[in-house]
Amino acid sequence: MARNSKDELTLNGIKVDSINEYNVGMALEKLNLDYAYQYYSGGAGIRGTQIIDFLVYTDPKPTPLYVHGDYWHGGQYAQKTELKESLINSKMRGVWNMAVVIWEHECETEEQAYNAVRAKLAV
Repeated sequence: MARNSKDELTLNGIKVDSINEYNVGMALEKLNLDYAYQYYSGGAGIRGTQIIDFLVYTDPKPTPLYVHGDYWHGGQYAQKTELKESLINSKMRGVWNMAVVIWEHECETEEQAYNAVRAKLAV
C-alpha cells in the first residue's frame, strides 16, 4: 500500500506482482477490510501448496480472493487455474468462503477495483 525508495508498489511490505493486485489492495484498504497479501496455503515443497493473492478476513469466514490476468489464467492455463481454485475450495470447505476471482479487466483502475471488490465480496 505504499511506494518504497525504488518507486515500487507494495502491499503490507511485499512488492506487488501487478498494478491490478495493487488496485485491489487499495480497494480493500478503502473498504477497511483486513487481509493477508500473498497468503501461502500449505507448506513450502508440499504438493498442493499455492499462493492466494489475498486472504480477506471477511465475517464470519475468510475469503480467498484471486486477481487473474487473462494471459496467465485464461487460454492454455485456464484448466490449471480452475483446478487450483477447486482444490482450495475443497480443502477449506466450511473453514473459508468459496474463492472469489477478480479479472484484470475488472481492476484496471482503483475505482474499478473498488467496485469489483464491493460487488464480489458483497460489502
